[in-house]
Amino acid sequence: MRSFTAAELKSAADQTGMYFPSHVLDQLVAAIDAGKHVILTGPPGTGKTTLAYMAAEVAQQAMLCTGYLPTTATTEWTTFETIGGLQPTAEGLIYRPGLFVEAIESGRWLVIDELNRSNFDRAFGQLFTVLSGQPVVLPFKRKGQPNPLSLVPTGAEAPRDTDVIRLPSRWRIIATMNVFDKNLLFEMSYALMRRFAFIEVGTPDEASYQALLQGPGQIVTQLLPLRNFSDLGPAVYLDAARYAARRRQDGASHSRLLYEVFYAYFLPQFEGFDDLRATKLYRTVEGLFDPEEQAEAQRTIQGVLGVELTL
Repeated sequence: MRSFTAAELKSAADQTGMYFPSHVLDQLVAAIDAGKHVILTGPPGTGKTTLAYMAAEVAQQAMLCTGYLPTTATTEWTTFETIGGLQPTAEGLIYRPGLFVEAIESGRWLVIDELNRSNFDRAFGQLFTVLSGQPVVLPFKRKGQPNPLSLVPTGAEAPRDTDVIRLPSRWRIIATMNVFDKNLLFEMSYALMRRFAFIEVGTPDEASYQALLQGPGQIVTQLLPLRNFSDLGPAVYLDAARYAARRRQDGASHSRLLYEVFYAYFLPQFEGFDDLRATKLYRTVEGLFDPEEQAEAQRTIQGVLGVELTL
């Protein structure tokens, strides 16, 4: 059974129009080959989720898995969502597998978006033990099985008198975190952290943005200075460029198009700005707009960010 290469990942990335530094792709392949689960970290819009899905798809092509199970973590997650639990049916209480068990049973990798939303202790429970390389016996029985369910990593001895589900040695979790929060990581057990490789997916350099944004929507390159205010990833600009290309077909004016892009794709990224920073933000885009759009920009910046501009 072969692995996959960084070149295959790059080829898949090129098809999506995304850019990822070669060292990020190399790290991801190396981590998976080394037996690690992966957490992709970095600011919003850097393509972490796209990269996670892409890696799972390339892994499927390499026959490392049968596919992937995508999900988004929430603050409401408990072990019922991850491991499973008893569910009432017409036949009585029956065990319903959670996301992890479902993925393992079906041979699919598990891709978790925004893992930072979940409460680790509450959501992962006994999975701490399994991901640390030790078997665990669950307090549930599958329908028709007399013995309790156990999750057993490859190479570990299965507990006696249990209904065993084996974790294939090639099974992986690929998760994303929008912010690399060290305080959050301290909530994870050290044994669990050792099972994950943390890979930062940062923003590319200016030249890479310019290359990515060539084409009908390249007008958004005029908004690249907004990166001085926030670490805006390429996905934000690519989405804005696609919108701009479409609006150009409607004959939208230069000023109108830039204002619409600024309002729809960029302004929400600056939540939490105070009056001073918001004023600097307005001064940065002011020269791109005609008087009508300048007035709209003043109004919407104040309304969306809840600030008073000092002009």
